Amino acid sequence: MEPVTAAALAATVVPLATGAAGEPGTAAWAALTEFADRHDVAGPELDAVEDAPGDPARVAGFADALAALSARDPQAAAWLRDWLADADRIVDVPHLPQTFTDPVSGSLTQPQA
Repeated sequence: MEPVTAAALAATVVPLATGAAGEPGTAAWAALTEFADRHDVAGPELDAVEDAPGDPARVAGFADALAALSARDPQAAAWLRDWLADADRIVDVPHLPQTFTDPVSGSLTQPQA
C-alpha cells in the first residue's frame, strides 16, 4: 500500500487551509482538522497552520505530524489515503512518480498553476 507522505499532505493542505479551494475545500479542511483533533495529533502544528495557512514551514510541521501518525497507525493511514484522494480531486494536485520502472514513451506535461 502506498505510504502517506508529508509532501503529498502539505501540497494538498495549503489550498484547503487558505480557502483557495472554495466550499468543497472548506469541508475537506474541516474533515482533516476533526481527524487530527480526534487522534490528538498536531495540536500546536494545526494551530500554527490556522494562524498562517500559507506559511510553508507551518504546513510542513502539520503534514509531518500527520505522516508520522499514518506510519504508526494503519487505520489512520487508510483514512488519510482516502481523504487525500478526495481532497486531491478538489484542489487538483498532481502527484507524479519520481521514478519509472517500465519503459515510457510519448510526452509528459505537468499542469501549470
